[in-house]
Amino acid sequence: MLSWLGRAAGLLVVACPLVLIPAGAAVDGSEPTNGVIPLATNVCGSEASDCDPTVRQEPTPQVSPDPPEPTPEATPTCQVTGHQTVVFLDPGHGANVTPQPATSGGSEGIVSGESANGVEDVEVFAVAMKVQAALEEAGYLVVLSRQANPDPTGTALWQRGNAAEAANDGQPADLAISIHTDLASSVGAGQIYYNKLGGYRQNNSGGTRQTFTNAQTAATAERYAVVFQAVRSADQEGTVTITAGHEFPASRNLGSHGDIPIVMLSAPSVPWIYNEFGRTYQGGLTEEQIELYASSLVRATQLAIGPTEGTGQAITTCQ
Repeated sequence: MLSWLGRAAGLLVVACPLVLIPAGAAVDGSEPTNGVIPLATNVCGSEASDCDPTVRQEPTPQVSPDPPEPTPEATPTCQVTGHQTVVFLDPGHGANVTPQPATSGGSEGIVSGESANGVEDVEVFAVAMKVQAALEEAGYLVVLSRQANPDPTGTALWQRGNAAEAANDGQPADLAISIHTDLASSVGAGQIYYNKLGGYRQNNSGGTRQTFTNAQTAATAERYAVVFQAVRSADQEGTVTITAGHEFPASRNLGSHGDIPIVMLSAPSVPWIYNEFGRTYQGGLTEEQIELYASSLVRATQLAIGPTEGTGQAITTCQ
């Protein structure tokens, strides 16, 4: 029902809800017809609650879309690209060790000891420390025959050879390097010895004899030795000589004699490069000579066998 009509203000008032329409205007926005003012149209919905202001209209909740599924990460592809090279460093001398027969290894039964050799002990250990640091920085695994100077354990020569044979987690090192010095009047710029196939040592008394018979090790050692000779000769600007094995006469009273170093004979599976550096005066090497000796050994090692070309721990590369 309409509660009242008022024309004084020119408005048509309608009950709930009221839509105010200016006088003379059509409801749908068209021109009025015959000047008759139509009644207001109820724009509410058909339900009673649509026009009931006491009925609360709850807003339709907005539902957020589900987040996208995360893209799974690609599984890296890994492969073994090499094995770490194990280098055994043997700074010579270090302690006076009474000659005794070896109890195991390639020189078993052969008598050998070791000697402290004055200033040489100190210098070759200093060279070994420099070589170790540089090779480890380049990725090599380095094992030393003695850990200090003087040698606190008094390691005999045959024990050093045995240690090289097991330096690679119980397996042979990929390369062994002995570091020695001698007067230039004896060795000139220096000398290099490598494993001699058929090389032997025999006790001065008792007649026990052992021979080096590993042809593969001897061939590998010779190949490496040629590299060491070239590098050292170039760096020292003088000729470093090279031979298979070295003479150890009975007159030296070492307990045994022959033509191969005990360290090599004791480690038949290890290519061994035995270095002598010619010192220019009785007092030993200068700091410059120590640095030169070390850098030459490092460079020669890197040219002979790379840090990932050995038989040590596998090196894995992933992409």
